[in-house]
Amino acid sequence: MKSTFRIGRIAGIDIDVHITLLIVLVIFSYALYYTPYPYGFLTVPYSESLRLILSVLTSISLFAAVLFHELSHSIIGKRMGVEVKGIILFIFGGVSMLGKIPEEPRKEIEIALAGPLLSIGIGIFFYGVSLIKVPVLSEFSLVFAVYNIFLAFFNLLPAFPLDGGRILRGVIATRTGFVRATKIAAETGKLMAFAMGVLGLFVNPWLILIALFIYMGANEEEKLVMVENVLKKVRIMDIMTSEPITISPDTRVGEVLQLMLRTKHLGYPVVERGEIVGIVTLKDIASAEEDMVVEEVMNRDVVAISPLSSAFDAFRLMNERRIGRLPVVHEGKVVGIVSRTDLMRTLEIMGIQESFKGVQKLARAT
Repeated sequence: MKSTFRIGRIAGIDIDVHITLLIVLVIFSYALYYTPYPYGFLTVPYSESLRLILSVLTSISLFAAVLFHELSHSIIGKRMGVEVKGIILFIFGGVSMLGKIPEEPRKEIEIALAGPLLSIGIGIFFYGVSLIKVPVLSEFSLVFAVYNIFLAFFNLLPAFPLDGGRILRGVIATRTGFVRATKIAAETGKLMAFAMGVLGLFVNPWLILIALFIYMGANEEEKLVMVENVLKKVRIMDIMTSEPITISPDTRVGEVLQLMLRTKHLGYPVVERGEIVGIVTLKDIASAEEDMVVEEVMNRDVVAISPLSSAFDAFRLMNERRIGRLPVVHEGKVVGIVSRTDLMRTLEIMGIQESFKGVQKLARAT
């Protein structure tokens, strides 16, 4: 069963909804129905059915506001040359799936600020509408305005990966390196998540879930930047397996299985007349008959990489495409292969090397 559904496309950006959003819409509608005005509709002088309609409408409208909050990030990012893979609305609100943000503090600050500024603008507009004192519209507008202002200021908390945390990283990065700024912003986010989790024990269990989301987000972002810092210093040609074993399209599946047993490799480039035409892995042949030929089961959508690319480029491609290895191609010829294991081994070795450098610096300082 699919957990995410595409509901449309705005400004060239795909909009997906996770099924957890449906759960929180019900919960939030219930909360609005039983919360006093202006944070809900419990005390407004209307019938129960109208209060219920207002609660559901406000709940849906708030997630539309979250969508536009995320769209503002994505649109500003696109204008700055950042790849936008889409937006997902889920239980904690929404997230813009942006590609690599340039390590330029000004750009990160502008992208991060776009969402809260839009939310504040929406809040101010609907607060103005609420002052008109039109029955029903006035109450809806004030509640909607209150939650948009809350959304803006919550996102401005300096807790990475919230917008405020990204702004904090951008500000710190103007004085230190991007990696150092990420570490400080991530640690700040973890501390705030811990404090929020403790507060949630006494105030609202929902805060514990939000704190967990913030903590995991900060931790993953920190890890990713540290990985990038290490792997971008290494070229593919320095860690790839040169002259890899290749097979032809007419090789039998049974022969490939025997080859895997002998070599302990679980994937091979498929080459015909000197050019790569596919790749075959254990997964591809798992349900195939032994007398079938590789051409019938191989993956023709080959994702290759240049030997001059960085190891981080390979790491990013493998994660995006969910694959375990990449053929290394130069001038149309397969010159090597790099696997996820190669990247993990490189991280381990480079990590130890960085530790040695740190120890050497400390020794010189003392």
